[in-house]
Amino acid sequence: MPEDTRPVAAAPHSDANWAMAVDLDLQTVLILAKASTQALLNLSPLAYREITSAIAEEVKVLREQGDARSLATARAVEQYLPRAA
Repeated sequence: MPEDTRPVAAAPHSDANWAMAVDLDLQTVLILAKASTQALLNLSPLAYREITSAIAEEVKVLREQGDARSLATARAVEQYLPRAA
């Protein structure tokens, strides 16, 4: 009889592994966003105004969504914005 060559089901991930993966994803996104923003600021003296305007628009969208997570994110971004760039 041939051996069973079906793939073995992946073991379920623990909550700790899932949380670590999410944290790594978030850290990666944050680093890439910071680097991209800094590069734009270095390229153009008008970049700060444009970046600020784009972020303000995103905050507006978050506030319009109105759920707790969106509102908390909007508040966090608004607190960071004056220190940006």
